[in-house]
Amino acid sequence: MNILRYFNPIQWFGWIGQFIRAWVASLPLQQIPKAIPAFVLLMVLLITGIVAYSDGNRWRSNLMGKQFKAAWDADDYETAELVLRRQIKERPDDTQLVFRLALARDEQDAREDAIEMMRGLVYSRKYQPAARWLLQNKFVGGKWTELEPEEQAELGQLLQLLHEETPDDFQIKRLYADYLIATEKAAAAVPLLTDLAKIQPMQGLRAAAISRQLGQTAQSERLAEATLGTVMKLWEEEPTNMAVALAVAQNQLFLNRHRESVQTLEKALTRAKKPEDAKVLRVAMGDAIVAWVNHIEQVPTGDAKDDLRSLQMLQLAIQYAPNNPRVLTVVVDRVLAAASDDDAEVKKIRDALVKGTSPGIAHFIQGTAALVKDDYESGTMHLKLAAEMLPRSGAILNNLAVALATREDPQLEQALKIANSAIENTTNPTPHFFETRGQILMKLERHPEAVPDLERALMVKSLAPKAHESLAICYQAMGEKEIAEQHQEAAKEQQLELEREQEKAAKNK
Repeated sequence: MNILRYFNPIQWFGWIGQFIRAWVASLPLQQIPKAIPAFVLLMVLLITGIVAYSDGNRWRSNLMGKQFKAAWDADDYETAELVLRRQIKERPDDTQLVFRLALARDEQDAREDAIEMMRGLVYSRKYQPAARWLLQNKFVGGKWTELEPEEQAELGQLLQLLHEETPDDFQIKRLYADYLIATEKAAAAVPLLTDLAKIQPMQGLRAAAISRQLGQTAQSERLAEATLGTVMKLWEEEPTNMAVALAVAQNQLFLNRHRESVQTLEKALTRAKKPEDAKVLRVAMGDAIVAWVNHIEQVPTGDAKDDLRSLQMLQLAIQYAPNNPRVLTVVVDRVLAAASDDDAEVKKIRDALVKGTSPGIAHFIQGTAALVKDDYESGTMHLKLAAEMLPRSGAILNNLAVALATREDPQLEQALKIANSAIENTTNPTPHFFETRGQILMKLERHPEAVPDLERALMVKSLAPKAHESLAICYQAMGEKEIAEQHQEAAKEQQLELEREQEKAAKNK
């Protein structure tokens, strides 16, 4: 029974109480005042130790922070890197420190190291600033077609992360929409483009075009109508704004409102204040009229009036935009059809001449077709008549020759005939005419004949680089290697000078 008391907790509490009372009773209470300074010193030391331990890290951190700032401001990136590595050793999970270290490595021309560090921050910690840095320094300004598949996938991951983190960021949203379209995920881009249209209305037309491609006709028309309404209001507020007028016309074309589109462009041309604005609007007018002609011809009615109207519109298009590639393509097709004795095409042209609806373009097409068929007498007669009705028929002929020579299936012999006619039917042909003929002769390997024409083109700065290149080819074929090399060098110098001037002009704008 005596042993059991050692297992009794109450007995233990009693013993402990006895010990404490005996210990207190044994204290020399009369000497306690003498020990107070020692107790105070002990407490001070204890508190100082705690403070020193807790604030030591903070103090060191502040000191290293100041050292880093001083080194960074002085562009001393090696010292900055050293300080950052010490900090990271103490705080390895500090994302911002790792980000700064990557920046320091990049400033020391260690771009690959920086990229790997940034990738680590993006994929392991989803750190948004690192994703933005990678986007800016690795992808922005590059070409999609030059990216490897792995790089394209990485770009998509970065844009997706940034869009999820900052869904209202306009630039990221626009880039992500472009990425989705480029990777054939256009359906996913439509909602993004619709949001973007709140700031850039014409993004709504892109969304409409995608919806049409996807077969969603109702949605396509709804988006286009909404975009048209927005840009129409903008045009009312800024009636002389050429860019807004073009946006209105493009939306009307998309909705197959061709007449309204042409009327919009006509109105914009009367309001144009700058020659360059008028030039852009004229090109757009050519596009609009060609689209209208194509729309008419896609749904043939068999009505002769439609055929005459399309020729009449084509004459209007070539008067507005004689340099427009789309207009020239349609004219080339008409010329080749007439030259091949296409009964339907010949009938259209004859009807136009008889009824006088569009005699200028009719004479022009018939004359050019006659030239192609070596009927110079008929060709010259019709082209002279065309020159009276089309004020720039010589320039149109020259452009037509270029179009024929640069087709996928170039018609060089026919192009040469038209280029000759352009020079013969123009009172003072410019170097551009001779450059066209020279290029065609060079392609036909008639090098000695090409040289004089190409040399005339050298006096025009914009023509010189290409003319030098072609002259180099001609002289090389003629066995004049030294002259060929000189022209090759001149071509490079002229091209560089031209690019510098274009860059300078772009900056001044």
